[in-house]
Amino acid sequence: MTTTRKVLISLLLLATLAAGLYAYFLYAPKPTQPALSATLQHERIELGGLQRDYAFYAPKNLPANAPLVFVLHGSLQTIDDIRTFSAYAFERLADHHGFIVVYPQGFEKNWNDCRRTADYPARAQNIDDKGLITALIQRFARQHGTDPQRAFLTGYSNGGQLGLRIALENPALLAGVAAFAANLPTDDNLACTPSGQAVPVLLMNGTRDPINPYNGGVVTLFGFGNRGTVRSAYESALYFANLAGYPRDAVRSSTAWNDPNDPAQRVSLDQWQADGRAEIALYGVIGGGHLLPQGDFRAPRLLGPTLSGFDGPRAIWDFFARQQPVPARP
Repeated sequence: MTTTRKVLISLLLLATLAAGLYAYFLYAPKPTQPALSATLQHERIELGGLQRDYAFYAPKNLPANAPLVFVLHGSLQTIDDIRTFSAYAFERLADHHGFIVVYPQGFEKNWNDCRRTADYPARAQNIDDKGLITALIQRFARQHGTDPQRAFLTGYSNGGQLGLRIALENPALLAGVAAFAANLPTDDNLACTPSGQAVPVLLMNGTRDPINPYNGGVVTLFGFGNRGTVRSAYESALYFANLAGYPRDAVRSSTAWNDPNDPAQRVSLDQWQADGRAEIALYGVIGGGHLLPQGDFRAPRLLGPTLSGFDGPRAIWDFFARQQPVPARP
């Protein structure tokens, strides 16, 4: 066998191995797009001299004073990515329950969250992402008649971290925040100034998340790009429960879902709920990875296991739907 032939065979084997690894760890087929009453629209808004892109879905028969739900992508993602990762579930829910879904695009695919150690462009340039959400709430109230008192935000990973920033610094801006695959930064990694006021907060985190550690610790992108330390999922929920004035023993714990064929895969629910106080909820996705659990999209295996039996988007909307304004607590 000639040297050239040996080299070619080696390269072919390497290419086959690389293709196999990609197919196993990174490939994720896109979910089927559902039949909806309307189509996705794309627009821009100018803020601070920047043109910011966003897309939105408004159902055909939108009721008056409809709620507004922001869905934020994760780090290095786009609007299309978060629609895929959520399997268009928020658009289906919008059709059934009568609200508008808004997908803003992060600055250079990132958001300016509270993590002091994060060094991506949105934080390095101090992009006014809170101002973007504020401006869009006002625009949709003016142009589409949505209720600015019922604006909600859910976000994935870095997008969830921006939601937690707003919950800390501007709780009156939103009627509820749901962060998935994101924990609250520890005090040494917190670059925000908490207001001390409560807002309804839901956390949904996987115990086998390879990026955002469920039990707290250092956030990295598979060992790269240190984003500093975060609290555990439970400590993050307890922080917001304390803000809302709950006694430490006020939590109710239950099982939200379990896989009858695999007891290692289930979803626990820790919930703080009382009249006159902001509701706090933690969904612990036991055996789940760095993603939103749902049945219509299997995320790349590199991000950890997908729990397809639990409908994460529906749990988030149900949490938003039952929120009522609560008086500010001193």
